[in-house]
Amino acid sequence: MSSEAAAATPVESLHAGLEAFIAGETGHAPTIRTLSRLPGGTMREAWALDVEIAGGAWAGAHRLVLLADCGAQILYSRVPRDDELRVIAAMHAAGVPAPRAYWCIPEGAPHGLKPGLLMERVEGETVARRLLADPAYAAVRPRLLDQMAGALARMHAVPAEALAGLPGPASGQLPIDFQLAEIEASLRALGEPHPALELGLRWLRRQMPPRERLVVVHGDYRLGNVVVDPHDGLRAVLDWELAHLGDPGEDVGWACMRFWRSVDRPGAPALGTRQRFLDAYAAQGGRRFDTEAAHYWDVFANVRWAVITLSQANRHLSGRERSLELASIGRHCAEVEWELMRLLRDR
Repeated sequence: MSSEAAAATPVESLHAGLEAFIAGETGHAPTIRTLSRLPGGTMREAWALDVEIAGGAWAGAHRLVLLADCGAQILYSRVPRDDELRVIAAMHAAGVPAPRAYWCIPEGAPHGLKPGLLMERVEGETVARRLLADPAYAAVRPRLLDQMAGALARMHAVPAEALAGLPGPASGQLPIDFQLAEIEASLRALGEPHPALELGLRWLRRQMPPRERLVVVHGDYRLGNVVVDPHDGLRAVLDWELAHLGDPGEDVGWACMRFWRSVDRPGAPALGTRQRFLDAYAAQGGRRFDTEAAHYWDVFANVRWAVITLSQANRHLSGRERSLELASIGRHCAEVEWELMRLLRDR
């Protein structure tokens, strides 16, 4: 068989499929100038592409990223792709630093495309260890924590009613009760004994806070899911697939969790203190969290993350998705359980 007659490579097939899909969405022939795989991602493959669209409302050059499903087991609370794109579009329109939303590639899409999302590609750094220690980010590091707090406050100011239909509590149900039910169901499905997590869940149910204003919760707001420019600082918030309606404390506690290395790490690189983040969030329009409320959401974040680490490891150990990355995530559970016990001891 000649080289001309050989089957197209996966990249060539993706290139042709994307051009055909974009032509169908815009009504004009696009030209993909570059297409390359990006590193990272346990739920999706990421591809960078530069596209030129010939005419119409989309005429011009576009720097896009494709987030294509890679067949991974879906985590609890993950929203459908079209809802995720709807959240990103609403946040972008409200002035939250979210990428511009383009198109959703549905299940069963033609041209052999995997389902996924196409959106604006925002250049910058996401890796936490680089943001915390690389000299290139020294100029923006002192203000990055305040920028993250401000972006979160703006996110929580977007009316939940504008994004009705997202996962969330039933009428009259406490948002935290909704979340605890999902976490507990995920833990039970694993069929493993974890006394520290059982203790944490009982404590969270005994101490449940009163109902607060329902907001759009990002679900994974932390270093690693923000794009940072060495001159401007925070440029975009990524990874909205766990967005839902809930209590703002979910995002606040998650962002401040010690595991993400952004706050309260004496003797190690960090962006600042937990209190500084809480003060900046409140000063820029968010809720004021007192010591007890902040502690509650710290406990919640660690219980939730521990269950997620176990779920990720189970994807590997079950044989469904062999992955060294998933296995390594699972190894962190004991570390998170230790942090949980420390938090419970302090109260």
